[in-house]
Amino acid sequence: MKKFMTLLLAIVMVLGLLAGCGGGNETQPNNNNNPATNPAPGTNDNGIIRVWVGEESAEFYQKICDQYIKDHPDFGYKIEVKGMDTGSVAGTITNDPTAAADIYTVAHDNIGKLAATQCAKPITEQSLVDQVLADNPASFQGVIYSTLNNQKYLYGVPYISQALFLYYNKALVTEEQAKSFEGLQEAAKAAGTKAITVTGDDGFNMSFALLARKVSDKSTTVKIYEGAESVAGGSKGSSNCQGDDTVAIYRWLQAFAADPNGFKWASPDGWDADLDKDNKGVLAVIGGAWHYNTAKAALGETNLGITMIPTFKLTAASVEGLAGVKAGDEYRGGTFADCKCFMINANSEPSKYAKEQELIKYLSSKEVQNQSYLEVLNVPAYVGAADYIKKCFEEGKVTESQYNLAAMQVSMAEWGIPQPFVTGTLNTYYYSKNAPAVLRAVIDKTAYPTTGDKVLDETESLAGIRKALYLVEYLWMHGVTPKEFPATFPNPA
Repeated sequence: MKKFMTLLLAIVMVLGLLAGCGGGNETQPNNNNNPATNPAPGTNDNGIIRVWVGEESAEFYQKICDQYIKDHPDFGYKIEVKGMDTGSVAGTITNDPTAAADIYTVAHDNIGKLAATQCAKPITEQSLVDQVLADNPASFQGVIYSTLNNQKYLYGVPYISQALFLYYNKALVTEEQAKSFEGLQEAAKAAGTKAITVTGDDGFNMSFALLARKVSDKSTTVKIYEGAESVAGGSKGSSNCQGDDTVAIYRWLQAFAADPNGFKWASPDGWDADLDKDNKGVLAVIGGAWHYNTAKAALGETNLGITMIPTFKLTAASVEGLAGVKAGDEYRGGTFADCKCFMINANSEPSKYAKEQELIKYLSSKEVQNQSYLEVLNVPAYVGAADYIKKCFEEGKVTESQYNLAAMQVSMAEWGIPQPFVTGTLNTYYYSKNAPAVLRAVIDKTAYPTTGDKVLDETESLAGIRKALYLVEYLWMHGVTPKEFPATFPNPA
């Protein structure tokens, strides 16, 4: 009986290992060592290619696909487009890849996870590969590949870019005041309110402080998984969150948050209620294009201002005791500058593979990206899109706020980095292992955690901030709290 139970357990364990997206081992995707030519079996909708895009874009892309079929009667497939929440769709795909679309849209930071778990096929059509390499900036080209079987493959095809920027109340803030946090603070003092909020306290929406760069040379000491490898079991690269500039920036933000006319977290009613022109709880919010309609509803088209994330100057108090920075140094808030990509489901029927790539080539073309901007306000991902966006405004095809929406995203991309999470593990360590909560504790000058055994007793002093930033870096690299802290900081984590 004991031997039988041991054998049964072994069988169950093997079946569990085979339950991944591609039905096999991530380092051995198929018999011929090519993940493209021998994909896992999937849905049998041989007459239909299903496409998932963002919810806001579904109607547009269905129209585009319908026209494509009319113009190409020999395409051979019907195309069905469905809108999905692109922020959570990667989880949907990994949970049940056989139910996912043949072509799906994800933010690029999910590529490594989806490729490693065989939820995606690589892009192999040379004309599509050539288009991707010709059209996209180097920053995007660096995050759309993944490595399997010691070979690098192109998996994601960019077609939308996104970055954080600033929405502000033009009725209470001048264009000049909106350029700096100090200007926003001045306007907030006159209005008797807070200057600015964010849409969330997570590691993405609060990246403006962490990724802030010096205005004079766009420098920062922050590193997040620099040089990480997408191959299973590969290096996590190197990270740094303990530089003097980072310490000074969080000291500055502590003071700005404590000021009655400075920074605030969104209220329980939401950031849009704070921003509302009638409530006047806050004058500005850092957000993305996906917040546009909500921000416009809160302020109205006339009062809706859009600009880059402001600059700020380090104060004498924020640099005290630090050698690497000085009072008056000017920084601009930073951002993750990302791309949304088309990917091909590994469980899609092999017979669809060529047509899927043909369709992606068209949907990611400059022509369709431009049309998507005009009709849905999706900001194009290709190099030189700023010229087209400006031309649309000059020709009266978009409103001023719609133009600024795109122009500021393009401008902020110069001050940002693509999310560097080439594997699912790194994504989890950065976002879900409490590093954002530690940074919030620093800003609020509170202990961490707020309940239970304290890891950080205080986060206000220089020593406390340094310890907290060490903890953030350690969580990024290891996903757990260290058993003990080093005696001195900064210290490699």
